[in-house]
Amino acid sequence: MAFSSDTARSDTRHAATATISLSKLAHSFVSILARVRAKAHSALKSLQMARMLSTLANMSDHQLAQIGIQRSDIPKYAETLMAKE
Repeated sequence: MAFSSDTARSDTRHAATATISLSKLAHSFVSILARVRAKAHSALKSLQMARMLSTLANMSDHQLAQIGIQRSDIPKYAETLMAKE
């Protein structure tokens, strides 16, 4: 079976196009994974913040005073704790 130079060039072009397509697909996949990771991280932080606010809100005024905050300070205190993580 003989191959012409046109066939060889055509095969090279197809291989190059396939490589570019795979590269674009891989880049798209990585980009999607990065967005999913960022959203998951954001959701986890929101969940942690909600749990912390709930825990602090369920504490008595005496318990809050023992850690040095008042009930009105709970949101700011929770944000400060989350920022340290």
